[in-house]
Amino acid sequence: MKGVAAALILALAMAHLIVGPSNAISCGDVDMCLLPCVSYLTGQRPTPAAACCDGVNKLKSMATTTPDRRYACNCMKQAASHFASISDDAVSNLPTACGTPLPFPISLKFDCSSIP
Repeated sequence: MKGVAAALILALAMAHLIVGPSNAISCGDVDMCLLPCVSYLTGQRPTPAAACCDGVNKLKSMATTTPDRRYACNCMKQAASHFASISDDAVSNLPTACGTPLPFPISLKFDCSSIP
């Protein structure tokens, strides 16, 4: 399970936001924020753990510019693509479940380049 969680975080960090090298955040940052969310995103927990929601909140505070948000979005999508058991519904519901609304929807199918 730890290996799966670590791999998911690595994949998430590589996928969520796509921007140039001037990003203030890295895919590693994204992965570390979302690692505690793996059990929720894969359906092993019915609700996200407190550490997961802390990570979502931290990620939101780190990704304050359009390029950072796009980069983080792509990092998450890339990481999630390595796990067939990730639920798109859980991904979409994560911000609401954590009480941390985002200024854009998140989904495995979402076009990160459309983030404002």
